[in-house]
Amino acid sequence: MDLFAELKDAAVSKNAEGDFPDWLLAGVLEVANAPELHADQHELVELLLAQVRDYDTYAGAGCFDASVTADTIDRTLRLIRRQ
Repeated sequence: MDLFAELKDAAVSKNAEGDFPDWLLAGVLEVANAPELHADQHELVELLLAQVRDYDTYAGAGCFDASVTADTIDRTLRLIRRQ
């Protein structure tokens, strides 16, 4: 599976679990469905994939919590769109 298909699969799965917000899913799918626009941003798309996989609604609640917040993913999406 290629990087963009993995990103789409991870985001759709997280959303189906019920805690990944629809507005965030829309932004991730915008990137995942346009590999021709983002092919030169491989590292950022890999980062986004890792963040989607580590997303947790309650991120930051624990002292050593390594999960990712919606804000973190949103910042990465903005970086991808700017380039």
